[in-house]
Amino acid sequence: MRILVTGGAGFIGSHLIDRLIEQDHEVICLDNFDTGTKRNILKWLNHPYFELVRHDITEPIRLEADQIYHLACPASPVHYQYNPVKTIKTNVMGTLNMLGLAKRVKARFFLASTSEVYGDPDVHPQTEEYRGNVNCIGIRSCYDEGKRVAETLAFDYHRQNNVDIRVVRIFNSLTGDQKVLYYIGEKLYYETFAECYERINGDVSNVSVPCFDENLKTVIKPISTVWKHRVKKKGYQIKTTWGKEIKITEDHSLFTRDENDQPQAALGNELKVGDEIAVPSYISFLEQPLQPFHITDKISIQEGIYIESEETISHIEKYGEKIREYLLGKGFNPSQLYPTLKKYEEKNKIPWQLWEYLKIPRSEKERIRYTSSKAIKNWIGNVEEFLWFLGFYVTQGSLIQNEIMADYKLLLKTTGEKLKKLVEVIERIFGCTGEIEIKQAPKSKVEECVSIRSKILVDLMENGLNFSKNEKDIPNWILQLPQQQLINFLQGFVVGNDLENQINSRLGFNCGSKAIAEKLVLILAKFGLVAGVSKIDSKDKKTEKIYQVIVEELDNNTIEDLSNQKQNISAKITGDIVWAKIENIEEFDIDDDVYDFSVPNYENFIGGSYGIFAHNTYGPRMLENDGRVVSNLIVQALQGIPLTVYGDGSQTRSFCYISDLVEGFIRLMNQDFIGPVNMGNPGEYTILELAQKIQKMVNPDAEIIYKPLPQDDPKQRQPDITRAKKYLGWEPRVPLEEGLKLTIEDFRERLQTEPPKN
Repeated sequence: MRILVTGGAGFIGSHLIDRLIEQDHEVICLDNFDTGTKRNILKWLNHPYFELVRHDITEPIRLEADQIYHLACPASPVHYQYNPVKTIKTNVMGTLNMLGLAKRVKARFFLASTSEVYGDPDVHPQTEEYRGNVNCIGIRSCYDEGKRVAETLAFDYHRQNNVDIRVVRIFNSLTGDQKVLYYIGEKLYYETFAECYERINGDVSNVSVPCFDENLKTVIKPISTVWKHRVKKKGYQIKTTWGKEIKITEDHSLFTRDENDQPQAALGNELKVGDEIAVPSYISFLEQPLQPFHITDKISIQEGIYIESEETISHIEKYGEKIREYLLGKGFNPSQLYPTLKKYEEKNKIPWQLWEYLKIPRSEKERIRYTSSKAIKNWIGNVEEFLWFLGFYVTQGSLIQNEIMADYKLLLKTTGEKLKKLVEVIERIFGCTGEIEIKQAPKSKVEECVSIRSKILVDLMENGLNFSKNEKDIPNWILQLPQQQLINFLQGFVVGNDLENQINSRLGFNCGSKAIAEKLVLILAKFGLVAGVSKIDSKDKKTEKIYQVIVEELDNNTIEDLSNQKQNISAKITGDIVWAKIENIEEFDIDDDVYDFSVPNYENFIGGSYGIFAHNTYGPRMLENDGRVVSNLIVQALQGIPLTVYGDGSQTRSFCYISDLVEGFIRLMNQDFIGPVNMGNPGEYTILELAQKIQKMVNPDAEIIYKPLPQDDPKQRQPDITRAKKYLGWEPRVPLEEGLKLTIEDFRERLQTEPPKN
């Protein structure tokens, strides 16, 4: 799509252009550079989809576009009051010219209006139906009334000429096939970005990701947005030492190492073989230990489950009337009640659903069975041994389900002493004896198996513990176990893997699937160990490749002592980052959806195969001499001069971070609702509160001084964003403190390199 952005070199316009070009649109930036700056759009000047036109919109222009975002107009009091006649000409004549252009080329027209149309409101918070309280002859009216006229023109062009319009009222602003690791609440997910996007479904309120912080230590931090957009451009598959790989677009970034061993973002099309990029040497996880549990708490089947208890007869005697009530409710005839109760007594069992109905407390002694199959313990008390069993299962186990033959069993392959140990473990955990099967395989190879026929255990493994019956994998919850429980799991894995005799300085695991290899790499990163992955041909005809996960340069290879292992890795390490050399770069074409996280303050996350730190780019670009309260206070604090508060500081404002605002723009432009729509943060702060926050964040010793309140300065400003939520599914995500931190850092960097413009 061909999109025109007026005022595209400004604060909001440049961020909007970033998003539009990332979505593979052709963008024309129209700006006269009165308040905009080429610095904001510098990175796009040579981009094939970007065109810069220096033009004043008070003069007509002929262009072709499918959509027009009309943002051109000085937006801060300093700038719009400097030349008030030019300001109102921009709002009136400029809007007329752009609406005329939209009418001629049949483009959808987006007007960036302002909360200033409400003036000094006597309705709080402000809804879109409120008509405002504006002084039409005051010093702010060139902007306030200019924007009110711009809205009038937009709606008149819509009614009279059928111009397709969208109107937003802005409140104050602060600026998939790759795997990703993330949390919803405290639950870990490791899946493709496409699956992640669908699962989140727009609600990022409780989503967080592992990333590195300012000290280069891995932490877990919330995201503010997950992006999805269609692109048609070049991509690069990056492969590094240790077999790590990631696919990125040409304008997405990874982290290379600067001369001070610090991470710096580098675009995909800038990377080359031999560069060192950041990968995690340690990953922080939200731990969730496996506690002893009752199997009936985790299985999905209810019908056909019976509880065996030493107290069965006493339960029947105690709850006789309630049992009869339950059975009659289930459709039993009165004549069936006595024989049914006698059957429960003789078989020493009670249906699980009846047990639940009676609210009988469970103990550690009950056993459970499915219809006539063998009974097993309901209580898993020794979780350490159970995790050993699960580790063994990942390497040698499978689930057999034959619905027609009603045959359900766990099958585990093993031989010799391992067979004996496995049988003993099964007896201790489940209280049942596994059947030993001996099969004569091709070429006289003898294969021994232990099978446990139990629909309950099959259901527990598949539905309760999330072990897939189709593809071998390690469930995500295993990654959240504390280190000692992970060691129990890995001990079983190593025994089943037949790799107990390891080389002294190396620890290795063989996997039949890439999914297992990826999880092992993440598990080992929890111990601060960097694992390499390689593929070798398999001797087993059922498996084409074997994935070898190897941890080298260890003091010893004892699994039991994994928490204390030291890895003498030869690569450079900075904090929790280890620098991996790029060994291969393959270019490919992308014509598909691509995704990105926004992680306020941190701007990185873990993605790709076997874990690589990926970067996402956004940030503030407010002018140093903007004149608006946020930029004023930040610049004053950074320059060590008193922070100026006008009046007594009790007047209120709402502050919306730029990435939230741009997301709202794009949603409105591409929806059917015309507007007007308020966009801003409903969180309300006094100016004094804002000054104190910035004082604390930048310079606690800075003085706050008070000056007279400017004419017509509104006393309250807070948006009612009901329409934005209802029609756009939009609300701001970035908290004030996080947005301020990013904006402060941007100002600090710029003030160190160039003086403020007068």
